[in-house]
Amino acid sequence: MKFNTSKLIQFLSRNFYINPRLIAPQKRFYADLGMNSLEFLELIVYLENTYGIVLPDNEVDKIQTIKQLSEVMEANLVRVEA
Repeated sequence: MKFNTSKLIQFLSRNFYINPRLIAPQKRFYADLGMNSLEFLELIVYLENTYGIVLPDNEVDKIQTIKQLSEVMEANLVRVEA
């Protein structure tokens, strides 16, 4: 299964009222998109439930940007398929 960035954009837009045009790979969740830690956790839980995976806490703690989240998701989806 491949990570679907459009689902991420839809979720951020619909649940946190973030303009989809502001969502870009280099954008930081807290500083650029104005999310707080609880909202970020909600996003992680949504992604884990949607894709049927559990992201390691040590990897989640390092995520700051959309690109980093996409990379962590891709890596964990590959592990599940292997």
